[in-house]
Amino acid sequence: MKFKYYNDGDLRRQLTGDGFTVIYRVRGTEKEALEVAKNMCVEQTVEFPAAHIECPAIQDGILGDIDYTEDLGDGWQRVDIVYAAQTAGEDFPQLLNVIFGNSSILPDITVERVCLSESMKKTFPGPKFGVQGLRERLGVYGRPFTFTALKPMGLPPEALAEEAYRCALGGIDLIKDDHGLMDQPFAPFRERVEQAAAAVRRANEETGGHTAYIPNVSGSFRHMDERLQLAADCGCGGVMVAPGLVGFDLIGYAAEKTGLPVVCHPAFLGGNLDRGQGGIACPCLFGQLPRLAGADITVFPNFGGRFSLSEAQCAGIRNMASEDQGAIRAILPSPAGGMTFEKVGPMREFYGNDTALLMGGGLFTAPGTLTENCQRFLHELQ
Repeated sequence: MKFKYYNDGDLRRQLTGDGFTVIYRVRGTEKEALEVAKNMCVEQTVEFPAAHIECPAIQDGILGDIDYTEDLGDGWQRVDIVYAAQTAGEDFPQLLNVIFGNSSILPDITVERVCLSESMKKTFPGPKFGVQGLRERLGVYGRPFTFTALKPMGLPPEALAEEAYRCALGGIDLIKDDHGLMDQPFAPFRERVEQAAAAVRRANEETGGHTAYIPNVSGSFRHMDERLQLAADCGCGGVMVAPGLVGFDLIGYAAEKTGLPVVCHPAFLGGNLDRGQGGIACPCLFGQLPRLAGADITVFPNFGGRFSLSEAQCAGIRNMASEDQGAIRAILPSPAGGMTFEKVGPMREFYGNDTALLMGGGLFTAPGTLTENCQRFLHELQ
């Protein structure tokens, strides 16, 4: 290493032997994929010529280790790499950095799944509420959650609050800001949140309901603490974070700061999505990573709508959100984009009861008043 000072024994005492596995899909022959994987073991950890590392503890304990390979056919290979838990530390951004940092720039490498050890799940415990916690919080049992969004951009706070009030009167379970609403002159964050939260609270008092209003906090980090505090002070039912814009770590930070459920929105994440040339596999990007980061609900584009996800990809998201991961609670998948009343029944059958069906424009444009349409939405799921 050409360094005079290192203590192999000290480093070995810091390395517990605990680790996590990342399952990759790599294009190429078995020989080519193995060479790529060997380079990833270095690139994702020390980023230093391995042959020049003189410290045995770094060689044995810091470098990634290829654990499993398999020919998947069609020119793709599965490669499992194990990384030491200490390479991630206790920071979620660093966990992502080890998973796919520099290697994300390379073509034909896809992250399929992350497998944390049981001890690492204590460091990254996932959502605060999860499916069961949300059901208890909102009193929703035996059916999917109903979900909608305030829109369109350009309306003033008074109009958006009126929308929220009418939706809550209709018994909708969850109302979020549309992802394009943040802090614009036509709908300033503070005014919008205060008025929408008050409107939903008023409707709940009138109906005895438990509708949750969820503002979008995915703005500048300079104002993040005051916005999170405002959401908590106004009695909001949660907050929404778009990690593609502000980072996955904000999900856990928002949950910790507010004590509220967190909705993960997919805006700007599409650039990370594997479309056949490498990236992050759809179920991992929209299902597993939000769950590990601490989201209670993950919104994603439904198949058959205006986006390009397939039925198989959406099934994978559903499964990643709900599968047994030990102490990490299951979360609600929330398919969105082109949801209509005609699709409610089939989507319930496809996703099951542990989902939040998000109907935006379809709820506003269907015949009937907004309150009547929310009541109809709820009735479809009873």
